Amino acid sequence: MTAVAMPRKRRTYTIDERLIETLAAMAADNNLSANRYLENVLTELAKKTGYLDDSFKALGETRGGDRTTTEGGNAA
Repeated sequence: MTAVAMPRKRRTYTIDERLIETLAAMAADNNLSANRYLENVLTELAKKTGYLDDSFKALGETRGGDRTTTEGGNAA
């Protein structure tokens, strides 16, 4: 599914402050935002426990269009 068909949804959860700080550190160590890191961890857990099919793919980057091409010379 595309980002248009299945948008991200903003939710609020109450989580221990120490866990939030740890999540931020783990994300930084992986050069990811805390949101992206958490999404990746939860996706892998849901696949491992059978809540998501192994073929499930996270949305990936949805801001600014497709950044995977070299068209225009702006891709890294």
